[in-house]
Amino acid sequence: MEDMLKTHIRLTESELAEYWGVKKSTLQKWRTHGVGPVYIKLGSKVVYPRESIIAYEKSRMFLSADKKVTSLDGGSDEK
Repeated sequence: MEDMLKTHIRLTESELAEYWGVKKSTLQKWRTHGVGPVYIKLGSKVVYPRESIIAYEKSRMFLSADKKVTSLDGGSDEK
């Protein structure tokens, strides 16, 4: 499972739910509310590009409850 993001260009809704350990319904709810990673809709199929998954994960990184990480070298936004 750890290598899934490294080997796949896109993840399906089921794959991303499994990768993150969330329910598919969580991803569906996020799409309805316009939050979560950017996705591609191909007919009725939803896929998530690797780049959007990585970007979303980076946007959700925190050093503490009130310090969001602004760079992977440990930079943060002070509140």
